[in-house]
Amino acid sequence: MKKFHFAPVHFVMLGVISFGILAILLRVFGEGTLALLAAFFVVAFFTLVLIYQQKMFEADEFEQIQYVNHHAENSLTSLLDQMPVGVIKIKKETGEVEWFNPYAELLCTTEDGEFDTEVLQRMMDASLEGSGRYLTVGDKKYSIYLDRSSNVFYFFDASSEYEATAELVTTRPVIGIISVDNYDDLEDVVSDSDISQINSFVANYVAEFADRYHMFYRRVGTDRFYLFTDFTVLDQLMQDKFSVIDQFRLEAKNREIPLTLSMGFAYGDGDHDQIGKTALLNLNLAEVRGGDQAVVKENDESKNPIFFGGGTASAVKRTRTRTRAMMTAISDKIRSVDQVLVMGHKNLDMDALGSAVGMQLFASNLIDKSYVVYDPYQMAADIERAVNRLQEEGQTQFITVAKAMTMVSGNSLLIMVDHSKIELTLSKELYEQFYQTIVIDHHRRDDDFPENAVITYIESGASSASELVTELLQFQNSKKNRLGKMQASVLMAGMMLDTKNFTSRVTSRTFDVASYLRTRGSDSVAIQDISATDFDEYRSVNELILRGSKILPNVIVASGAEDTSYPTVVISKAADTMLAMSGIEATFVVSKNTQGYVSISARSRSKINVQRIMEKMGGGGHFNLAAAQMKDITVAEATRKLNQEILDETIKKEEEKIE
Repeated sequence: MKKFHFAPVHFVMLGVISFGILAILLRVFGEGTLALLAAFFVVAFFTLVLIYQQKMFEADEFEQIQYVNHHAENSLTSLLDQMPVGVIKIKKETGEVEWFNPYAELLCTTEDGEFDTEVLQRMMDASLEGSGRYLTVGDKKYSIYLDRSSNVFYFFDASSEYEATAELVTTRPVIGIISVDNYDDLEDVVSDSDISQINSFVANYVAEFADRYHMFYRRVGTDRFYLFTDFTVLDQLMQDKFSVIDQFRLEAKNREIPLTLSMGFAYGDGDHDQIGKTALLNLNLAEVRGGDQAVVKENDESKNPIFFGGGTASAVKRTRTRTRAMMTAISDKIRSVDQVLVMGHKNLDMDALGSAVGMQLFASNLIDKSYVVYDPYQMAADIERAVNRLQEEGQTQFITVAKAMTMVSGNSLLIMVDHSKIELTLSKELYEQFYQTIVIDHHRRDDDFPENAVITYIESGASSASELVTELLQFQNSKKNRLGKMQASVLMAGMMLDTKNFTSRVTSRTFDVASYLRTRGSDSVAIQDISATDFDEYRSVNELILRGSKILPNVIVASGAEDTSYPTVVISKAADTMLAMSGIEATFVVSKNTQGYVSISARSRSKINVQRIMEKMGGGGHFNLAAAQMKDITVAEATRKLNQEILDETIKKEEEKIE
């Protein structure tokens, strides 16, 4: 039945008719009860008419909304069916497909009409990783999005967008810097005619390298080149693991030229000035790690550097000019602070103690407040004897870690010696109190480097930190405070420790420094006294040696018992002792240390890069002296992992020889 709607004219007509009826009733019945009753019925009629009209309006409005919603749903369904966006709804309880549109059906169903669960699972995995993820299906890239509230997947063809993004990435600018290692030293010992031939060899090699990869290059010095290219070329170099470095070393060796290459590469989006600065920092990092390697890092502070090469032992790259410049820079910085605290690494050895004592003396010649920080509860027997002798001499100011924590101010300076990793420092809590730090070290720089370092003096070619510090003292040549006999003896002991009594990693600079310390009163008897081995320590060293076995004809690995802990110095001495054996090229000792970690001490002569092996185990060090500490692992598990890394490194070395 068709609904009737009252118009205004209808209400006028009803009013006129009602008025007429009331007039007639009043005329016939007068003003009695019947007239009132008639008036009541007229009013009631009008009320019912108004209620009816209201209901009609409400019904019409609801039907209109239903009509609009129905058409909207039909339009949306039609849109989802026709637009190039895949939509899949998943049941939250079971994970089954509840509904999908035709576009999704084209992509996610097999030829038999069954839903392809493998493609669906890949979509779910991609969407759970976050927004902006791409999924490859066939020859196309799809962008995936998951609406978690409704458990609906959306995906659309983003092949063009992906290709544009990929092209943008591969065309990012790259700046590289090449430096020829040891060139300055070579100039001092060869004739002018030979230097000319060497320059020609280096220039031709770099030119051929740049031409092979279609890079633009410019020589900006006798030993430095700048390269300009894009990320596509850099990616090729990284895939090739920068074999150009190994090839140059081999060609130079065939010509009997002791040169290697160090490279720093950086890339990013725009801001070429900053990319160039990052490339220079990467080159410096390659050089302080020993040279003969490449360092690649994106122009982004959150990114970590990637290392390639490093297949040869470090060569001394410092010059007297650089040492004098570092002495001046460090002196200027010390004068600008109110106090200096010098700190070595955990489990102090003689080199860390000696270099700390030397830097405290260096600082005391410039300001009044300078101290060596030590932990009286974590000292080996030889370190304890040395500290006692130094305190008796009275020229070195010592403070404990606890005391130092109460003394640090906003203008205090921390000098870290014989280490550059925050994790290895004597007290990480104390380090965190400082806003400015100076690092003096002879180990290769690693990732865990102090962010607040204002001056960095890292020379991986030096025999020891004690050697570096003694050279700084020589150039300072202060008359205020001279090296005492015990101070000189401890510095000498530190050098003797890291050079194995001047039989490893020594240069003419090492003997020059040793000669200077001898003139300052270094006493060999005192050194023997403080460095003497205790009987219990000697027995522990031999216990570890007896547990050693050859995993290769020239490599020994010794593993301590799971239930026995040894001091770090014992583990190190065991590795040193085994390396002195005939026909042994590298030694590794794996054992629990007294701090509860699994400690690995690694030593080599000249053919196996133990630093590269230890870096893979989470540690670091030098080409022929390195170490690592591992948490949450057994000695047996660490030994198995170490054996595999040794074998991998040996195989890699053999492959390099073949190439």
